[in-house]
Amino acid sequence: MFDFRIIDTVDGNQIIDRNLKTPYKALTPLQMVEYLEMDNRLAYMDRMERKARAEAERRRKIARNPIYKIACLCGLV
Repeated sequence: MFDFRIIDTVDGNQIIDRNLKTPYKALTPLQMVEYLEMDNRLAYMDRMERKARAEAERRRKIARNPIYKIACLCGLV
């Protein structure tokens, strides 16, 4: 079961709704390929988002470190 659903709009665009689930039995072989590709893309985007969030948290912790602030004042960083 996929944790999202691709919804086709009237104007030809597609919307990904992550609140709905899509069972495998409801898909044709062509749709299954499309869903597998989209699942891989969404997983990659989720990983990149987690990585960016962790990097921002790391930078925030470093910036609050008093030793880092002293190093900045001395011109070492």
